[in-house]
Amino acid sequence: MSRESDESLTSRRFYRARSLSALATALQGARSTRGLTQDELARTIGSSRPTISRMERAKPASTDTLLDALAVCEYELVVVPRGAVVTVTT
Repeated sequence: MSRESDESLTSRRFYRARSLSALATALQGARSTRGLTQDELARTIGSSRPTISRMERAKPASTDTLLDALAVCEYELVVVPRGAVVTVTT
């Protein structure tokens, strides 16, 4: 089992999302890491809990809402070529 798959959602430093489903999982993990409920995250970004729920279930939502939610969770979306080697430092 890889080191990445051993890490709990609350200890992940980064997510690699190659699908909408993986992006949804990343958002849910980022929110959990910050200790926020769906309601709290929604209020912070001026959205609704159902919108956060839809995003976390890989349903359509606006890109700006997704980016706002990730920013509040102290994550950002980085687009790189598929197969690229990425180093994450903090």
